[in-house]
Amino acid sequence: MSYLEQLHYEPEFNPGRLRWDISRASLEQYEKYWGEKSFRLIDPAHFLQEKEIWLEIGAGSGYFFSKLAALHPDRFLIAIERDKSRGVRLVRKVAREMAPNLVGYRGNAIPALLNGVPSDRIERLYFMYPCPWPKNAHRKHRWYLHPVMPHLLRVLKPGGLIVWASDQKFYIDEARFVCESVYGMKVLAHGEVAPNEFNDLASFDKGRSKFEQTFLKAGQPCFELIVQRTTKTS
Repeated sequence: MSYLEQLHYEPEFNPGRLRWDISRASLEQYEKYWGEKSFRLIDPAHFLQEKEIWLEIGAGSGYFFSKLAALHPDRFLIAIERDKSRGVRLVRKVAREMAPNLVGYRGNAIPALLNGVPSDRIERLYFMYPCPWPKNAHRKHRWYLHPVMPHLLRVLKPGGLIVWASDQKFYIDEARFVCESVYGMKVLAHGEVAPNEFNDLASFDKGRSKFEQTFLKAGQPCFELIVQRTTKTS
């Protein structure tokens, strides 16, 4: 199956399979591997400040968070991108703009989540158009099925938000099922992307990210899920 074909591939929604995937996800190997290393991606000093913190995983070259930082000077934004070329552009962009409330890192977000982010510290966590891993054989890589998903909830403050956006409806529907029925999160928005009080879409008339701009310009629908952590995390 080609990449273009994968973009329009809709896996069958199967709650039983999703629960089975989660039951088989093993976090221990990740915690053991990174727990034995001194690797720290994010400067710990960022978490000592009083400002609320927003974190974007898979930030690309930083277009969205650089604009968002200007819109919300009262928040501190941390952007992470694993891909080498995009991550380098992200770091350079942040350095060039010198926004006092924005930092960018090129690296792997998984060890950062495991070792570098304190519990109950992040107000908002963004996943903007992540790879949907549409093949069933690869579904364990979808963030909501990944073994580190419990750490996504751990780093969120009670009442904190995860903002998901994708051009793949199945991805957003599955993420809702997992977040709501498995992790007890509250759904604040779900469906096609539209302005609401949480997504700042009104300030991005052409789209919040380069991917979103491309999809919307082509007339392809985009989808969003915004969920809130309750005091229950498991």
